[in-house]
Amino acid sequence: MWRKWAGLAAFLVSTAAFAAEKPLTVRFSNQEYAPYMGEKLPFGGILSRVVSEVFRRGKVTVKYGWYPNNRTIQMARNGDVDGSLGWTPNEDRLRDLLFSEEVLPFRMVLFQRLGENYNWKTLDDLAPYRFGITAGNFYSDTFTRLQESGTLKVDVATDDVSNLRKLAAGRIDLFPMEGEAGQLTTRLHLPPSMAARIVPQPREYWSTPLCVVIWRKHPQGAELIRRFNRELKKMKDTGELELLINQTRHAIFAQIDRSR
Repeated sequence: MWRKWAGLAAFLVSTAAFAAEKPLTVRFSNQEYAPYMGEKLPFGGILSRVVSEVFRRGKVTVKYGWYPNNRTIQMARNGDVDGSLGWTPNEDRLRDLLFSEEVLPFRMVLFQRLGENYNWKTLDDLAPYRFGITAGNFYSDTFTRLQESGTLKVDVATDDVSNLRKLAAGRIDLFPMEGEAGQLTTRLHLPPSMAARIVPQPREYWSTPLCVVIWRKHPQGAELIRRFNRELKKMKDTGELELLINQTRHAIFAQIDRSR
């Protein structure tokens, strides 16, 4: 019997502590990366909606500002905003940022021109070709190592759309991007004749988590991550997260279809 009452007491203490949590508001930098993030997408994109809802359940209100890709991550690292979303952890970023648990998986593929063939087993095999990369993005530890050693030849652009245009025009040979996002970005931002030239390779070269980040020096940084991880786990366990993702994806593609 005492165990029953002890368990009930622990539950009540936990519930009371949650009820007493102070409401918080945070400012996040955000960027264009459809369908996951986008200022003009329904709900701001799949990831934006998920992050807002998870935080809402933890009594945190998120306000987004929209910026170019490289500026988005740098603002969070500098503390110009409280945090950001849609980033994968690496050693360099961990110096300045606290990372949440994985919100969504992020599967990177190589985009190429239609009709061309690239036989490779590892990225080293692609040394003869020209890669486009976007400033501020991370393409895996292996990619960084090969880039810094000079094994991979890269051409840097300020945004993904510029790289996709360069790929279609033959100025680069390959461009790494998340598979669904790359196909949708191509469809939304390139002329149909240009978009038709670009296809993703059938297999991913790297998979990594997409996370929320908080400026490491934020006075409530650890608390924000704790609340987010707690509510994220609840939504995953109940299936609500998957349902929200699917509903948002449907709304985004319905909007795109109506606009065409």
